[in-house]
Amino acid sequence: MYSTQMPPSNIECESAVLGGLLLDPKAIYRVAKTLPAEAFYVQSHRTIYSACIELHDRQEEVNLLSVTNLLQNNKQLADVGGRSALTRILDSCISTDSIEELSDLISEKFIRRQLFSLSPKFEAHAQDTEKPLAWILEDLEQQILQITQLRNSKAKGYWNKIDDVAFEQLCKDLEEVEDIENSAQRDWAMRKLSKKWKFSSKKELLDFHAKWLDSRNVTTTYSAKEYFLKYGQSEQDWLIPGFVPNQSVIALYADGGVGKTRLAFTLAKHMVTGGDFAYEGTNSAPMNTLLIETDQGPRNTSKLLEMQDFLSESCAGKLTICDEWSANEFGKLRSMLRKHQSRLVIIDSLTSISVDSLYSEKEAEYARPLVRLRHIAKEFNCSFLVIHHSNAGGDMRGSRAIRNTVDEVWKFTKTQSEIGDFNTLEIEKTRSRGPGKYKFNYDDETWGWKFAGRLEDSIMGYNSSQSTNNMQRCLQFLQKNKGIAFEAAEVAEVLGSNKDSIRRDLRRAAGEGLVNSGRSRRDKRAIVYYLGNRSDQCDQELITSLITSPFSQGAGSGRCDQKRPSDQSSEQLENKINSEQMAVMAVIDHIDLKPLQIEEKEVISEVITSKPTDHFGTKLVQLETTPPDLTYDPAANAELLKEALREESWEMISELTEAWTDEFKKEVWACLSPPEQNAIKGMRPVIDHAKIPHFMEKGIYWSQSLKAKVTVHTIYDQDEECGCTIHGRKGIYSLKFHDLKCCKESWYVEIRQSDTVKILIGKKKGQVGTVTSVMPGQGPIFVKVPNQKGIMKPFFAHQLEKI
Repeated sequence: MYSTQMPPSNIECESAVLGGLLLDPKAIYRVAKTLPAEAFYVQSHRTIYSACIELHDRQEEVNLLSVTNLLQNNKQLADVGGRSALTRILDSCISTDSIEELSDLISEKFIRRQLFSLSPKFEAHAQDTEKPLAWILEDLEQQILQITQLRNSKAKGYWNKIDDVAFEQLCKDLEEVEDIENSAQRDWAMRKLSKKWKFSSKKELLDFHAKWLDSRNVTTTYSAKEYFLKYGQSEQDWLIPGFVPNQSVIALYADGGVGKTRLAFTLAKHMVTGGDFAYEGTNSAPMNTLLIETDQGPRNTSKLLEMQDFLSESCAGKLTICDEWSANEFGKLRSMLRKHQSRLVIIDSLTSISVDSLYSEKEAEYARPLVRLRHIAKEFNCSFLVIHHSNAGGDMRGSRAIRNTVDEVWKFTKTQSEIGDFNTLEIEKTRSRGPGKYKFNYDDETWGWKFAGRLEDSIMGYNSSQSTNNMQRCLQFLQKNKGIAFEAAEVAEVLGSNKDSIRRDLRRAAGEGLVNSGRSRRDKRAIVYYLGNRSDQCDQELITSLITSPFSQGAGSGRCDQKRPSDQSSEQLENKINSEQMAVMAVIDHIDLKPLQIEEKEVISEVITSKPTDHFGTKLVQLETTPPDLTYDPAANAELLKEALREESWEMISELTEAWTDEFKKEVWACLSPPEQNAIKGMRPVIDHAKIPHFMEKGIYWSQSLKAKVTVHTIYDQDEECGCTIHGRKGIYSLKFHDLKCCKESWYVEIRQSDTVKILIGKKKGQVGTVTSVMPGQGPIFVKVPNQKGIMKPFFAHQLEKI
């Protein structure tokens, strides 16, 4: 049964609102846009309010006289009760202060009446068994939606909360439609959604959808310091160093027949195999790649896969191919990325995936799928390479919005010049590095492209080989010391190269995105270079043994006529062992034990000199070796360790442990008694990095290149070398300062960062400066003096006097 109760209404509020409109001509502006005439329950009130709205729309003043005249002209004055009724309404109102609140109450009652009217419809639908339940629910949903749209959109409080709920529901509906992989189902759902939310067309809904995607980015403001603390420690991550940045969208465009698809396949091949793409020292690990190939067809794609050797074991499981995908199937794309964990997605091409687009190529909205790809790139930590075509003028085809939306724009063109025929890859737009042009040569055997260097080097006749070699040496050095920041002068000192050349090549590497650069934390004017995320301590504590690394121990590090033991053949080394003495030094660490596979036995006898040293107060101990038959014998090697243990010398760094396998280490370790094992474990040295060797004639030091103690004969400051001799050997060895380390008998000084020192040699002789950095345990020492421009050549301990 239906209720006989009077529908919800508030006649007093209606009279008060109408009285306020007749009392104050400006009151109509406060309710005209939010209160419909249908909201009045009393018919006469509805007629009077409609007259007020008509006058307002005609931009005429609303008052008792104008309303009375309009009703009279429309022959409605008698219907509302005549002039006396209008006068009573006016007299019942004394103020318009609360007219908005009264208007909200009238709207609320109106909406409740609408809900009241739905009761019979709900009952009728419930008894209708002929129509599908889904259709019935959708019809009811539409009727309820019509009611909710009657509310005051500018009202406060309760109505705003309803707006928020409706907006969130629409956003949720959009997300659900996004996840539908079937294109026909998704299009059907989008049309239903457009009808449900009263959009005029699917295109209007797509426009709202694009705005909704942008609105999901929360706007936050920071101070400069807060922003740097939040993002300043992160560096650009690269999938292919210098070319493909992570979490980016790249547009590669070219004319037909230039080879852009084969270039994309070349990049895909590098992604799945890893290694160096352009320069040595820029290697990357193998990564999964997704190829969406909807442009050239399966026959051509299959041939490219065969010719570029994607079918080999090295590529197995790392390349995924999809030949059916369109620009609105983002749910399907997400599903593929979740399944295959692809880091690079190649889309060939933008035109072929946009055939179902509602927009033409010249419209800005055509680029909206690229906006979606940028969101997905951040969500799945991947990058997209989208192939596009060029127009007749050689520029990218279509709307300018395509170029503005993507992170990188690459142009691939054929080039014919005096230096030969090749293709040029021009990086026109980038957010991760500087623009550049590169040569690529086509390989007929693999149907791929090979990197051939920068275009400017070839055109200008620049000696790019030496520059590229220097840059690659810098890259290898920074790769070995990842996370450590160096100034160009420091790198040049380590590599033994010209400072200006290294500075130029490091700037080039930074410009090409191969290394990171930033401000030094000890001198804000200085620029430092590094790979990876920068360590917080990189400017305060430089890595030990950089000067003595393989980068600085190439040709020219010593001018001795004799070869180092490591440079000689095994036969020559055996003859040398049979004729010469060697100092065998060993520090045994049970964790980092690096065993040596010895093919000979050594019998060690002790020779003690009578000369003490002032710094250590101990006697010089040398281990004299004789050459009986040495074999691969764990017991014999264990005896050598016991002999080293009896000497209790931290300087016994021997070749006993340099090449041992883990299995041989266990065999030798098993030959020692538990007390001997514990004693060796306790021999771990405590290294004081502040102790820097102080070179002086007749001083004894440890040579890292010769693996032996040496005695300094002459010091050559200009060449940064010492003429040294080895006990039992003939000749003088020229060894670089940085090759010599402290041993137990060495003179040393303690110099730390921020110490004040006096310079004893060179043009700055006599000047006082501050130590900015020290290679721990090694030297050299970098000094800053007043009014100094740039970084001076570093010093060694004997060239400075600590104040």
